[in-house]
This record gives sequence, C-alpha cells and structure tokens, in this order.
Amino acid sequence: MKRRSSLKHRSKRNIRTRSKRGGNKVRCCMCERRVSERNSLKPSACLMKHGSRAHRICKDCWWDSENGFAREGVNHECPGCKKGMPLLKPKPASKVSEVVDLTLDS
Repeated sequence: MKRRSSLKHRSKRNIRTRSKRGGNKVRCCMCERRVSERNSLKPSACLMKHGSRAHRICKDCWWDSENGFAREGVNHECPGCKKGMPLLKPKPASKVSEVVDLTLDS
C-alpha cells in the first residue's frame, strides 16, 4: 500500500493549524527582537503588576548563561518597565459565551 506523503493529500484543517503554530509576535524587552508569544516568558513582578499586559522576555535572553534574566545575582526587576516600554495589548476574546436556560416550566 502506498503512503500519501505529499502536501495535497493533507486535510485543510491540518494545513491551517500548521501555519498558525508560531502564535502572536511580541517584542522581547531585553533584546527587542520580535519572537512568538509561545517562545517568551513574563517576569513575575511585571505579571503581578500588569497581568496579561505584562512585558515579555524571549527564552534566549531568559536562559542566557552570561547575561540571562534567570541567573542568580541578577536584578529580577522587569527590564521593560525600567526602559519605559509600552505594555502589550491583550488579545481580544475570540468567542462570546452564552448561557442557555434548558429548564422546563411545569
């Protein structure tokens, strides 16, 4: 039996999902590169202060062995807050929830 390995045999759903894996792009507040939201972390002080609008740090800057944010002895204040960078705009909710009452009147 032959395997279908070409792109035209994949379902449209898989193709759509695959293209969206990168996620939203955000700016790292340390190196100022644009990275995917999934490839970044939020400093806890900024997260507690600003919630979902908190600044982001890319994983490369977070775990860097020389100048990383997560190293011991490093000031763990948010670099984005120090620099006065604008906060992120939270992504709007995609679906509106509705409550349907299914009780029977007797």
